[in-house]
Amino acid sequence: MISSFQPLYKANGKEIFSSDIIAALGKVGIKNGDTIFVHSDVSVFGKLAFPLGRELLLGALVEVLKRAVGREGTLIMPTFTYSFCKGEIYDIDKSRSTVGALTEFFRNQPGVKRNFQPIFSVAAWGKNKANYLKTGKDSSGKDSIFDKLLKGKGKIVFFGASFQSCTFLHFVEQTQGVPYRHLKTFRGWIKNKQEKYRDECVFLVRNLNQEIIKDTSKLEKHLNRKKLIKRVGLGTGEILAVNVTDLFREATRMLKRNAYYFLKGKPNEK
Repeated sequence: MISSFQPLYKANGKEIFSSDIIAALGKVGIKNGDTIFVHSDVSVFGKLAFPLGRELLLGALVEVLKRAVGREGTLIMPTFTYSFCKGEIYDIDKSRSTVGALTEFFRNQPGVKRNFQPIFSVAAWGKNKANYLKTGKDSSGKDSIFDKLLKGKGKIVFFGASFQSCTFLHFVEQTQGVPYRHLKTFRGWIKNKQEKYRDECVFLVRNLNQEIIKDTSKLEKHLNRKKLIKRVGLGTGEILAVNVTDLFREATRMLKRNAYYFLKGKPNEK
């Protein structure tokens, strides 16, 4: 474990300590008892401030996020794999997360559990982790992690990651039945320790006959104007946070006005 007196990053001629990150999380509204879903890119904040390797940095960042929500809070990270869609086995222990180094590190830590959802799997730590790990077979519909975050009044944190990485918007797209995506059922194998079984999962996929270019910048600007996104600079990066309740309400409202609001424009046929 890294001492609190050991800097984690160096950026713009300054050192960044764990206490600086805790303070930054506080500035975007993260407090004890919160449930947070964290999208991350830990490379953007600056250069490593010590020569001890990536594992120690990742461990320190996980501890910072745990401290931010405390024992009464819950820390959740996506550990999406998509391997199930390619006919590969989803192995709860061995299938690597494809959404960032911090998420892959986090899922392997003591006290952290990963769920059985073979496409949009998540890993969780904290008081209410059992509730958030018990998701259904619909990746972005009823009883999905996104549905549970909405019901649980969680917060989404963009820890160095851009707002463009917001997968919660798939839940909004599905509830509104956008014309450029459709539901598809995938069937395959899931492995948990020594147990291996066939199962199926529903996933909201793009229409392959359309050229779909995602662009969430309009929504981000809308949320900024309404002061619903909180943001703070950290080194050469940024931390953002938004309440899921606010995000769902505003994203739904804008999508009702324009079904292609999350895209650059109406898709062209291929």
